[in-house]
Parts: sequence; C-alpha cells; structure tokens
Amino acid sequence: MPIQPVHRVHDEAAQISKQTAFVRELIAKAAELLKLPPPDTFLDRKTHDPFPQEESQYGNPQS
Repeated sequence: MPIQPVHRVHDEAAQISKQTAFVRELIAKAAELLKLPPPDTFLDRKTHDPFPQEESQYGNPQS
C-alpha cells in the first residue's frame, strides 16, 4: 500500500469533520420535525355538515 502524503490525511480529516457536522445538523432538524404534531389529513375530522335530505310529498325523507 503506497504511503500518502501528510496533507492528504489532513484533507481527509477535514472532509470527515464537514460530514460529521452535516449529519449532526440533519439529526437536529429531524428531531425538531419529530416534535411537531402529526399533520391534519381530514380523515378523522368532520369538515362540514351533510346536505339535508329533501322531503317527499308525504313528509318523509327520501332514500
């Protein structure tokens, strides 16, 4: 295995430091998102009342 010059080792260490900082930032953002309540999908919530049914000539609602 060839021996690499010292400056390349420092470059690699700098890259590792940058990647570590980036991953830490992503983890912090993900933790903030996980603290938020779940989004409202309207599936469990009644958004409006149903339309009233018309009455037939006999006074009963039509089916």
